[in-house]
Amino acid sequence: MGNSFATKSSNSLFVLFGVVLVTACLYWARQVLIPVALAILLTFILTPAVSSLQRRGLGRIPSVLVVVLLALMLLGGLGYFFSQQITTLAADLPKYKGEISNKFHVLLGATEGGFLKQTRETFGEISQKAAQKSENKKEIDQKENKLEETGSEKPTDEEKEAKPGETPEKPLYVQSTPSGWKWMGDVIGPAAEALADAFLILVLVVFMLVQRENIRNRMVRLLGHGRLIVTTQAFDEGAQRISRYLLMLLFINTIVGLTLAAGLFSAGLLAGHRQLWQYAFLWGFLAAALRFVPYLGTWIAAALMIGFYIATLPGWGWPLGILAFFATVELTAANVGEPLLFGHSTGVSPLALLLAAAFWTWLWGPLGLILSTPLTVILVVAGKYVPELHFFEVLFGDEPVLSTDVTFYQRLVAHDLDEAADLVEDYLRDHSLEAVYSDVLLPTLLHAKRDHNSGELEEENYEFVVQGVRDNEENLASALSEQFKVAPEAKKAIAAGYPGLDTADEMALRMLGQLMRLAGYTLEVVSADKLTAEVIGHLEEEVPALVVIGSLPPGGLAHVRYLCKRIRQRAPELKILVGRWGERSKIESVESRLLAVGADKVAWTLQDSLDQIVPLLQAASNATPAEAVRPELVTGR
Repeated sequence: MGNSFATKSSNSLFVLFGVVLVTACLYWARQVLIPVALAILLTFILTPAVSSLQRRGLGRIPSVLVVVLLALMLLGGLGYFFSQQITTLAADLPKYKGEISNKFHVLLGATEGGFLKQTRETFGEISQKAAQKSENKKEIDQKENKLEETGSEKPTDEEKEAKPGETPEKPLYVQSTPSGWKWMGDVIGPAAEALADAFLILVLVVFMLVQRENIRNRMVRLLGHGRLIVTTQAFDEGAQRISRYLLMLLFINTIVGLTLAAGLFSAGLLAGHRQLWQYAFLWGFLAAALRFVPYLGTWIAAALMIGFYIATLPGWGWPLGILAFFATVELTAANVGEPLLFGHSTGVSPLALLLAAAFWTWLWGPLGLILSTPLTVILVVAGKYVPELHFFEVLFGDEPVLSTDVTFYQRLVAHDLDEAADLVEDYLRDHSLEAVYSDVLLPTLLHAKRDHNSGELEEENYEFVVQGVRDNEENLASALSEQFKVAPEAKKAIAAGYPGLDTADEMALRMLGQLMRLAGYTLEVVSADKLTAEVIGHLEEEVPALVVIGSLPPGGLAHVRYLCKRIRQRAPELKILVGRWGERSKIESVESRLLAVGADKVAWTLQDSLDQIVPLLQAASNATPAEAVRPELVTGR
């Protein structure tokens, strides 16, 4: 026990140390890693175009050169066009000084009266009094310090030299003029560094496109030794997710930019405002480009555009209308376009994307914010295929980490009946009633019995879980009775249900009874509190056409065999079906032991039980096959 705890502690410390070491390396090596990461993303974007040219017969290197040159020409053309637009915009801004001044005076005038004025004056008075008290206290402290040091208040040397009525002059701080070399270094240095990074990214993109299969094979050989298939699947899935995400993001950003530019251009032509149509494509391009920056890009684009039109357009109607148009386009893209196009292409939860954006921004700055989503996708894919990194998939993935039955069971263990009932209702909207029983309620009983037998679930909590399952089963039965007034007509043949051991077995039989009711048959379930002698007495009173013994593992098999043997002795011709629902181990052995004591059939699921019961009851009552049940009755919709 102690060794196991020590091993787990050492493993946790080792993982923590590894995370800290990797984070430090990512920070220290960011000057190299950021260009490499950008080159990889550009490679994912350009790879489909290169592959398309190759399929049309063009060679690998010519295809790469053509695609890269076209991309550079496109970026260069857009850069030249919009740089001219920005230059023109900067030259036109002085023309709108009057409008800017008027709007500024309007806003300033709004602060001169009413609530804002009173608030400002109140806080101004408080600040002035606080500052005056602070100065007075400071003067008193200075005088006291001088008295303590000299014993009397003596003027300082500066005060002696100063003329009466004058204050001593303070030396002025003279800022030195930077030399020409220093100025050139401050300007040329960052520009040269940016050009070097751009050249490095370009070279890496070309080589990655030319050698992409070779690079992939080397990574598979390096990381996938002994796990070739898993590593290959991880690379393929990661590349597919990232490529789809980037291409769909590029597509929807382009649509947003073109829609915004077309709207501004049309409004400018109709209203006759030159600044609307002249800079429409500039603002469209800026909005599309800044949307690549998660969370902040859209707001930055909106602030710049609305600020410009507030300064240049007359009145407030047009700027507010443009803001409403921009908000409509953005909300439509975010809530309609992106869910339809992206779907689950990234496989990362929204909260994980937000946390990853904060982490990578802190680590790599603005470029880290742009790279945050693709990098997080890589971590999620790695966690899916590498057992040691599985915690990344659990933390960041968008797939549910707990199945519905485990979540339902966990909520009952926590005594949260409301959320447990909500889970059942939500599951019933998309699944049939049989699926709710087989996938949620019955597995919950199995979890409870296993944990109770192992001692992890106390008796009180075990009874609470079983009662919670009973409440949900009764709610489902009541809802079906109210929703469908005309139930299938019950056939004459009646089956009797006997619990194998306890209340959980009784609840499983009640679920089977609901399914039989939908099929037009009746299952009378005997309480689990009755003794074996009482069960045999009930058998003689009711004389059913079929007996169903329900049992949930683990345990209870000996009692089921004993009950089956007693029933067979009392009624040799009676059909007996044993439902050992949820059994996973030694199925053949369990079945042979049950058949040996008199059982006619053994079923392992509720649906299997129903499929075997209906023919037996039909034969017993000489009835035609049960009438078809309406699909909506079965699905619960």
